[in-house]
Amino acid sequence: METEATPDTPPVTSLDRALLVLETVAAAGPEGLALGEIAARTGINKGSVHRLLRGLAHREYVTRDGEDRHYVLGEALRRMVRSFGAGDNLPLLFRPLLLEISRRTEELVHLGTLDGRRVVYLDKIEPERSVRVWSRVGRRAHVATTALGRALVAAAPPSDSLLTSYVEEADPDHATPALDRRFRDAVDAARRLGWAIENQENEPGIACVGIALTSTTAQDVAVSVTVPAERMTAERLAEVGALLRELASDLAPQEYTLAPTTG
Repeated sequence: METEATPDTPPVTSLDRALLVLETVAAAGPEGLALGEIAARTGINKGSVHRLLRGLAHREYVTRDGEDRHYVLGEALRRMVRSFGAGDNLPLLFRPLLLEISRRTEELVHLGTLDGRRVVYLDKIEPERSVRVWSRVGRRAHVATTALGRALVAAAPPSDSLLTSYVEEADPDHATPALDRRFRDAVDAARRLGWAIENQENEPGIACVGIALTSTTAQDVAVSVTVPAERMTAERLAEVGALLRELASDLAPQEYTLAPTTG
């Protein structure tokens, strides 16, 4: 009869051995490992390792790659990461980061991503003190006049025509050279500083600072702090921007990285 596992006595099952093999292949990186090396590192005999690898390969969790035919991670894990990183799960993934930002700043925090030519709010954390701003999860806002949108645009490859189209989308009836210039200047500043700023352009009396986080397997996102403009001095904007980057580097999901700066 199989003894029930405890935290001190991990289960020795086919599933446990398969996961150990999978973790060993993942740790080897893109170079992968030969069958014998996997057996040596896991302590499992080669015959069992071969059977486990066949099962994992059948489900596309591993594959054999390159001239040496080493085992490397397959597409199934990447599909799982992409699925879990889809919009429905992003609030769950980023909740620890949002909570810590709100705790440290005592301000309203938003999580957003691009939805076509708009920013959609995926999550928000309300501070204990009230903030005079209306927002809701699911709301869509203009890219050109939000810190979230500006941060996301700054993190993408430069495109002059795309910047122009965002301005026209933001306010098609009043797409003036002044609005275009403000947007371009804000995007340039975001690339240089590492955070984007919006001051009373999306809503009177409200200022925001935001950062973008990019991923090769999931949607890029942005995180912003929203503050009454009277409290958001230039020094405070810089302080919050630096704090956002610091906390994101520690608490963002592993597959996400901060957009690099050019400054």
